[in-house]
Amino acid sequence: MDAFAETVNIISKNYFQDVHAVMVRLDITLETTRTKAKFAGYDLEKNRKEKMKTRLLIIIPTVVILAILTVVVYDSVYLDKLCQDSGGKRNGDVCVIESSEPIVEQTEFDISQIKSMKPNSMEYFYYPNPENVENRYAFQKFILIRLPEKLGGGVDDVSSFRAYSALSVGDHCLMKYYPDEGRQRMEDPCWGSMYRAIDGLLVSGPKPVINTSAVALPYLDLSIDENGSLYVEPPIWTLQENGVVGIGRQISLQEIRQGSEILLDSIEKSYPHYPKIPLDFAGGILSEIKPDGNRIVMMYSEFPSMSGTSFDVGLVTAQDQAYFQNMARSDSELWQIDDTVIRIGGNAFEENNEPKQYNEYEIQFIKDGYNFRFGGQNLDLMKKEIVTNYFPETKEYLPATNSINKWAGAPIYKEQKENEN
Repeated sequence: MDAFAETVNIISKNYFQDVHAVMVRLDITLETTRTKAKFAGYDLEKNRKEKMKTRLLIIIPTVVILAILTVVVYDSVYLDKLCQDSGGKRNGDVCVIESSEPIVEQTEFDISQIKSMKPNSMEYFYYPNPENVENRYAFQKFILIRLPEKLGGGVDDVSSFRAYSALSVGDHCLMKYYPDEGRQRMEDPCWGSMYRAIDGLLVSGPKPVINTSAVALPYLDLSIDENGSLYVEPPIWTLQENGVVGIGRQISLQEIRQGSEILLDSIEKSYPHYPKIPLDFAGGILSEIKPDGNRIVMMYSEFPSMSGTSFDVGLVTAQDQAYFQNMARSDSELWQIDDTVIRIGGNAFEENNEPKQYNEYEIQFIKDGYNFRFGGQNLDLMKKEIVTNYFPETKEYLPATNSINKWAGAPIYKEQKENEN
């Protein structure tokens, strides 16, 4: 028994020693595994953060680019739809209307028939799709004008008509054509801008800063068929072609002169005995001309600045004679060419008159039964133009004496010529 027990004790002791050794080895193995796992986890966390940064650097620009592309695509689709709804086709940034449409308006008569409108009258119409009354807005509204007879509106062909956007450039205010004698133009009731009917030229009022040349209203080209119906030709909405509604159209100096010649010709036919009126004067082109009682009133404008010189001429009245005899003042100069005395005055002679850009000279003289009056800022240029147009035989002009008593004497110009001889 004792031997057996001793044997068991030895076996148990050896067993537990072996188990303890195994447990120690297992514990060391587990600790080593945890250490490895810890370092491996650190490497994984570092790699995860670096990968996250890389993903963000890729995702954010991608999202921005996709957003921009979405806006561009949406805008392009919207503009395509807008152009398509207007009956046109986009060519780059330009919407081209490829089909002519007759002008038809819901009025008491069909204004597309040229004989329906009287000379010196207007009607509104919409373009494109003039019959689509449910989808209209201001930028589609146009003015159809039949010119006054004196400007060619009496003939039954397309030359009698003009079609302009009804929106004033810049402020987009709705305008109309005023047929009154001495007016006969389109006027903006918001800014006071004025446009002449012959070519849509802006002759008075503020000019949008986006335009760097002379400005006119956008227009539609018209044609006529064998039945006497007016049609709109396909427009090209660019500043250089038909213009851009709400912004305007660039009009050349040649076009302005062509329109001014028509205006000037109509006045010369109505007032054949009046002095000849120049097309160009003091650096400007004739932009406005109209009768005012027994006078003809003109404006010469420089483009694109639109600064200008005023000029009016009319039959001399007794009141003119009395005024002229009493106009010698300290704030004026007197000049004399042959037997014609010329007075030069204006606020430019006033002391401390500011600002200088608003200073103007006024020139007046009576010749051959007509009273001439001019107003502008460039005195030397006005003097030169007056001599060229109304004293062509004179090579120079002389200042007269400041004394009113000298007026009764012989003209200074002739006195000097005699002394030289």
